[in-house]
Formats: sequence, structure tokens, C-alpha cells
Amino acid sequence: MLFDIAGQQLKCGRCDRTMTIKEADEKEARQAGSSFAVDVLTCPTCGAEIRAVNTAAASFCSYCGSSVMLEKQEGQEFVPPETVIPFQITREQCFEKFQNMLKGSFCADHRLKNNISAEDFRGIYVPYHTYSGSVEGSATVEGSETRGDTTYYYKTQIHLDHHYSGIMHDASRELPDNISEAISISKDARDLVRPFSPAYLSGFYADVSDTDPDYYIPYARSETIRKGLEDTLPTLKDDSCSYSTAAAEKALMPKAQAEYTGDTMLPVWFMSMKSGKRVLYAVQNAVTGEMWADIPMDISRFALVTLAIATALYFLFNSFLTLRPEMVLIAAMLLAIFAQIAVNGRRTKIREKQLAEAVVRGETVDVNDRMSKMKKLKARVNRQKNHGIFRYLGALGAGVVSVVALNVLSGIDNVMYFRVGALLLTVIMALLIIPWEKSSRMPVGCIVTFIAMIAGTLILLLDPFHSADTPVYIVTLAIMAGVVWESLSLLKLYNKSCSNALPQFESHQGGELL
Repeated sequence: MLFDIAGQQLKCGRCDRTMTIKEADEKEARQAGSSFAVDVLTCPTCGAEIRAVNTAAASFCSYCGSSVMLEKQEGQEFVPPETVIPFQITREQCFEKFQNMLKGSFCADHRLKNNISAEDFRGIYVPYHTYSGSVEGSATVEGSETRGDTTYYYKTQIHLDHHYSGIMHDASRELPDNISEAISISKDARDLVRPFSPAYLSGFYADVSDTDPDYYIPYARSETIRKGLEDTLPTLKDDSCSYSTAAAEKALMPKAQAEYTGDTMLPVWFMSMKSGKRVLYAVQNAVTGEMWADIPMDISRFALVTLAIATALYFLFNSFLTLRPEMVLIAAMLLAIFAQIAVNGRRTKIREKQLAEAVVRGETVDVNDRMSKMKKLKARVNRQKNHGIFRYLGALGAGVVSVVALNVLSGIDNVMYFRVGALLLTVIMALLIIPWEKSSRMPVGCIVTFIAMIAGTLILLLDPFHSADTPVYIVTLAIMAGVVWESLSLLKLYNKSCSNALPQFESHQGGELL
């Protein structure tokens, strides 16, 4: 008999006979907290281990994506946690949400749409350490308020006296910490906690707690302070102020206490797909429905879409406008500016991911830094929910602006305006690319684009070719080549940021990031 999610009881797949969890425990004469036998499945590729009860042999690894038969050891002793939250969402519901995430993303990696089925999602119970925390003490927060042209600064004394229970952190080295944070359980879902029973594992897999609970005590203390500040700051009378709490958080850290209160298990649907030397994950919280998915872009499909848009714009411009060399050059410079802004934005988001992956390894004492990282992680999760047509509104807006710009430029006869415009756009490009290259060399695409823009500006200003059109068109093509080069490099970097390094659990330690 396997656990039936819809009925929250055991059910026979052949005769539909059912049995409650209580009846199953009574039948096995099991004592609360006692150990029982499970099968241990080990991946020969990455070393990950999962436990199973009443499951078929596994032919792939959920963590490294390898299509290998997992090595099976039967009858291993398993010491269960105190509590568990049963699965609330079925595999079919999980797969439907995954498909909805991909809908509208025409440029999403086609392998995710064609090669992934509902059966690729594996139900796994992930262990979590639970903590209680308290903080009592006074501290000073700094506030600021702007009225007209004047900014006023305040210092306010606050007192915290809070106690929290149910603070959680994943206890499995197999699950990347940044993913566990993204699908963390909500406060309401904690009402579904049940005393542990082996019946809940029937038909599913389970990780075991393999990290030291004391390792995450600093995390629980910082969570206590964060929650205390979140509950206290809104109670201040002058809510028009914005508060900086960095000094207060450091002052409160020695006054915060946390205590390990046991382990629990949370259900997740887990999918992995190997991508070269990296791995893609899609993970859903099987209680709240929150989903995390790595969705890289298909570069060839993106190139086709870009080519189609460029062709359409060319025929549109050629039909309604009289294109002059100077006009085309300025339009190319404008597109280069738009592209560089997009590049800078993507680099910022990639850095945000790197920050988010470092969220709460347990050592931090700077709660303000931790809260900032949590906000960045939450923003990234929310961005994954809005990847349909809205993802392409930026490109559409750039196209509309280009059409309007070319329409305006077509009415300009004085070449001096083009010269001033080219000089201004080149300066803007310099301001956009220089700040990003403080600690690394400038990408080739940026170099090509910037040099071509300088050359185009000099041609317009000095006219060394006596108003010949060919040099202007050559420079324009060089600008566009640089934009394409930089865009392709950025797409590769983006796809890498949408994947994870292949795990090697023989050397992996608790709290370490994959």
C-alpha cells in the first residue's frame, strides 16, 4: 500500500483498499520514535543517498541528473524525526505548474519542454532542523524622513522582547541551501505538522539529517532578530520614516538566544536534468506549491527570434522612411545603448543570484545583510513567476523607441545634429561600460561596439572620406556585430547562472553551497 495524497491515507493500487495512518501504525505495532528498516539508494556518480519504503528501483539520480541505476542496500536502520508534514500536492499538479512556468517562454530550453515528463519529478521528504529563539534587549535604530528639499535624521530607542518557535533550516547536504530557502515552508503550512509515521514515506523517498544542528544556531539567532525587528518597527508612531537597523542588529546579536528543538520532514517534488557538466533543477514545495526552476534559454531559438524581429524592422523602416547613412548609424548606436543597459541589468541579476546563494550559511551576524539577501532571493523567485510575454516587453519597447527615433531622425537635414548625437551617445556608452570593468577585463563585444562607435563619431565629425556612405555603413555593421557578440556571450553567462555545478557529496559539508 502506498500513501495517497488526495485521501491522506494508505491506498492499495490494485483493489483500492484504504488504511488510515493510525491503523497502519497499530498494525505494525510501532512505538513513537522507534527506528525501522528502509532501503538506502546510493548514486554511483555523485554519492548522494536517499531512503525509501515500498518503492521500485530508481533509474536516475535526483541530485546530479545521471541516468544510472542507484545502488540499493536493503534493511538499513532509519531513526525517524519527531514530526513530518505529509504531501499535499500530487505529482500531476506539480508537473502542470511546471508546464505553466514554461508556457509563453518561447525561447526556453526546448529540452525542458520535450524531455521532461511528470514521472521525472520524484517525491522526496527533506529533513529540517527546527529551533526556538528569543531576543530581549534595547537598541537604537536610525531613521530618516524627507520633507520637500530637506532630509531629517532621527535616532529612536527600541526594545525587543520576543520569542519564536518553528524556525527551520534544511538539514540535508543533498539539497542546495539557496533552493531550500526559496521553497521554505510558510507559517500557515506548519499547522499541517503530524507525528512521524513510516506510512507517510510509503511510495516516496527521504533524505536523512546529516548536518550538525549546532551549525545553524547563529542562523536561528539571526532569524529571531529579523522577526523581532519586523514585528517591532511597524509599531513605531512615525511610520513615515525609513529605518536603518545595521547598528541595532549587531547590538542585539549577543542578546539573542536559540535552541535546537528537533527535526521534522517537509515534502518536495524534485526534478533534475543533466546539462553538459552542470545540472538543472526544478523543485516544488509539496505543501504550499512554491516552485523553483532553472530555466535557461535556447540560444539558437533566441537568435531566430532576434533575426525575425530585425528583418521585420528593416522592411518596416525601408517602406516608410528614407534611410540615410547618418540616420542608420545613430539608430545602431541607440540599439547598442539599449543592449548595454540590458547587459548591465543581467549582470546585476547574476550578482544577485550569487548573493542569494550565500543566504544564511549560519555564520553571519549582520542581520541587515541577511535581510537584504533574503529580499533579493524573494525577488528572484517572483521573477520566475513572470516569464511569459512580459519577458519580451523590454525588447518590444526598444523596437518602438527605435521606430520613433528613426522617424524623428528622418526629418533632420542638418548633419550637425547627427554629429552631436553620435558624440553624446558615445559618451553615454563609455559611462555604461566603464563602471562594470573595475576588476575584470572588458568583454570583446563591448570593445568592438565602443571602438566602432568612436570611429563612427570621428567619421561624422571630421569627414575624412568626404561624405562617402560606405565607411558609415561599415562602422554601423561593426557596431551591430559587437552588440550581437556581447548578447550571445551574455546569454551563455545567463544559462550558466541558471544551472548548478554537479554535486560531489563525498567531500560536501553541511551548509556548503553546491
